[in-house]
Amino acid sequence: MTRIDVRLDLPHPIDHVWDRLTDWGSHSAWIPNTVVTVTTATAGIGTEFVGITRIGPLRLDDPMTVSEFEPPVNGSASCVVTKTGQVLGGPAGFTLTGLGDSSTRLDWFEDVHLRPAGLFWWTAPFVLVVGTIAFRSVLKSFARTL
Repeated sequence: MTRIDVRLDLPHPIDHVWDRLTDWGSHSAWIPNTVVTVTTATAGIGTEFVGITRIGPLRLDDPMTVSEFEPPVNGSASCVVTKTGQVLGGPAGFTLTGLGDSSTRLDWFEDVHLRPAGLFWWTAPFVLVVGTIAFRSVLKSFARTL
């Protein structure tokens, strides 16, 4: 398992950031080479969606289920999804902290579990470096869509 943490301060109110981050289908607009499709009609805990990433002939299906869902109250919010795929597993999510009326701190995390673990134990340093760079870039793309 590799833990990736990225922090970003956004010049937008917490409710706006929350609404955009929990609009799962809109992730397709800011995650490169990825189409996100919601597969359940629920909202909040239990919502299921899948991100399908294609790079050339390679395809990675990343199914997820919302396992924690705490909308903004008193200047904070959080959400956790559990990855349930054959290649990627583990939790991922974010917390939001209001920094006044018009800005928000986003703390994003990914606990990357590559499966089967016995084959991928040696990749942790690479996943940490590349993953941190990739997620920072993706979240900056998200910020540009706000």
